Amino acid sequence: MIAPLALLAPAALAAAGPASCPEDNARTMTLAEAAAAQPGLCVRLEAIAWNGRLYADVDAIYAGVSIAYRGDVPGRPMRGGPARMVFDPASREFVDAGSSGAPRAPMPQWLRLTAQTARCAGVQCAADAAPTLDIVMADRVRDRPVERQLRADVAPAAWKLRPLAADSPWTARFAAAADALFPALRSRDPRQWVPMLGGRWLATADRARVERLLGAQTSPFASALRAPAKLQRVILGWDAATLDAGERALVDAGQEAEAIVCWSDHADAERLWPIAAFDADNRPGRPYACARIAYSIRGGEPQWRAFIDQAAGGLAEP
Repeated sequence: MIAPLALLAPAALAAAGPASCPEDNARTMTLAEAAAAQPGLCVRLEAIAWNGRLYADVDAIYAGVSIAYRGDVPGRPMRGGPARMVFDPASREFVDAGSSGAPRAPMPQWLRLTAQTARCAGVQCAADAAPTLDIVMADRVRDRPVERQLRADVAPAAWKLRPLAADSPWTARFAAAADALFPALRSRDPRQWVPMLGGRWLATADRARVERLLGAQTSPFASALRAPAKLQRVILGWDAATLDAGERALVDAGQEAEAIVCWSDHADAERLWPIAAFDADNRPGRPYACARIAYSIRGGEPQWRAFIDQAAGGLAEP
């Protein structure tokens, strides 16, 4: 099985072995086979690269199963392939060789890779001798977008976000918070929504970002805020299996919980709602707009704060 790993600093990786990894000598295999292979093997494979990790397919992204990689191995510069992909150390992503130095969104993309297998060594490793890949050459696989999964097309067991149960005491609390939040956002008046997003604790940059998001015509909020009274809404909680013991204890004790609330003016919103938090990113083109609400009850006093998360990258709409 491929171990879930964070992107590793160069010092955390074991010696890369010989600098030569000619494509002609590379063995074609799957990402799982490469992860299980002995260190120093030259391999050729296809995988999705996103946020410093390699995934075997879209299912693996939602399962959180990945392998770390590195594209800046000392003594072995990457060779640009026909699709002219190079490793950008600043963003830790693969980008077109001819692109400008402007900031790049971390877009998931299918790549055809030549790499050398290696093992992680050091305190930053998720596990001792965990597998990693040193990338030698990368070509983009054209016309193969990485699209998000829809609820209608995935078994409920794979959902990382699920609607709160109607009889959960948290459902009414989050519904009341959402009932107060949405009119404030719809007003586009910071005096109404800033207090709900943290008030004086809301950073100036985040306030400006939310103002831009609420006013942008390409924002998912644009259609949701203009929608009629029949706007659809869902309150999503994290699957219990994704919470640690401490988080589950707080939820079960009625002390703390988080939920993601999404609104949509699509008639078929039920099949479109996000099944993972990274899809509740308010990316342009999403058929829903979302807010994350953190709720706590301390000393009998309920408190909540909303967050409008946003990401420029993310999985494409199907």
